Amino acid sequence: MAIPIDSDFWEDLLTFIEEGKVIPVIGESVVTFGDDDRNLYQWLATRLAEKLQVPLESVPPNPSLNDVVCRHLLNGGPRNVIYTRLQRMLRDECPTPGSTLRELASISAFNLFLTTTFDPLLENALNAARYGGQALTQRFSFFPEAGEKDLPSRKTGLTRATVYHLLGYVSPSPEYVVWEEDALEFVCALHQHLPVMEKLARDLKEHGLLVLGLNFSDWLVRFFLRITKQSRLSESRSNTEVLAVGSPGAVPESMVLFFGGVSRNIQVVSVDPAEFVAELGRRWREKHPPAEGTSAAFVPPPELEMPGGAIFMSYAREDEDAARRLKAGLEKYGCIVWYDRERLKPGGNWANHLQDEVKGRCSLFLSVISQTTENAPSGYFHQERNWAAEWQAMFSEGEEFYIPVIIDDSPLATKREPRSFRTVQATSLTGGEVTEDFGKHLHALQQKRLAALAAP
Repeated sequence: MAIPIDSDFWEDLLTFIEEGKVIPVIGESVVTFGDDDRNLYQWLATRLAEKLQVPLESVPPNPSLNDVVCRHLLNGGPRNVIYTRLQRMLRDECPTPGSTLRELASISAFNLFLTTTFDPLLENALNAARYGGQALTQRFSFFPEAGEKDLPSRKTGLTRATVYHLLGYVSPSPEYVVWEEDALEFVCALHQHLPVMEKLARDLKEHGLLVLGLNFSDWLVRFFLRITKQSRLSESRSNTEVLAVGSPGAVPESMVLFFGGVSRNIQVVSVDPAEFVAELGRRWREKHPPAEGTSAAFVPPPELEMPGGAIFMSYAREDEDAARRLKAGLEKYGCIVWYDRERLKPGGNWANHLQDEVKGRCSLFLSVISQTTENAPSGYFHQERNWAAEWQAMFSEGEEFYIPVIIDDSPLATKREPRSFRTVQATSLTGGEVTEDFGKHLHALQQKRLAALAAP
């Protein structure tokens, strides 16, 4: 049913997102590119018509890909060239993500995105917003003949921002949905294979879906939601499971009446999806303002085993807020940071684990210095710094390993640091805010050390 958008609605939605209970589902209506936010799929349809020599006067104004493909096939054109042409357009012309995808990527609580589109723009937006442009977003896609179709883990266990293409990903072969016949085949196949895609199936069933700009026909939307929720849509549940957002006029009245009649768990908002996302992003930033000098990046759960060569961060518990800002700031510049809150497991031998990381695995040792560390005669951070002093002897003279950072108004002449480190020049980063120079410098140091580790 159509619902009013008031402050209570936004507060409820933000709370569900904060608690990790919502998975966004992206439709082609919100995929725009460039500074002028042109719709990618309208642009692709026009360009495809040119490539396939389909006269624009033979298709409706602002044609869809389905319009162009149908006309091409009616004219006797071959089917396979449709997919190769689209793949080359996206590969060679490389459109940049528009504002709506960038806004979604900045909402740090979203770590799993589902999309019914086949383009790479959402992954590119996530890489830009969260990983300094590095291609670290995980991408998975469904294709009926694919050997592996499931997610690598449940949503809570994903180690990086992840995009799952429910209807295939662009390739030179017909392994993704371009027109309505493709959509019918893929949705039927998804219905067939979902029971054995255990991780994805459970996440779809157990999380609410925020459906944005799904450009399917009325019946296909119903079929798609029936498959993803894996039960009758009229089945009674305690919470809203699907919130569908579509432009006024693009959401059929029959769909609003259908969902309003069969289920109070499915709500339809008739509003421009781009405006909806812009308002959601604005309200998210109001509640979760990114610290100055850091990105609003999703902080992923750690890999089961941190690769060697990470930056070890030693800090006092009283300075944890600053330590988190330091970590986020360094990750913005591409650094890999070992953080004890993520790495040390209950019941493990954490003393041995810490010593192993400092003496042998880390590439750099970041010592977070504050009034707390300077005034405390004891504390485990002192042990970590003594281990670092022992390990420093393994490096040649002049090799940077120990990186002291002062996060408050402590004097630069430290008195509690190991004696061998007291002559090392400290950097002042008040509150843990990472400067561009510092972030780039540590990234360069770490890359140099990682290259040395990788050398035969």
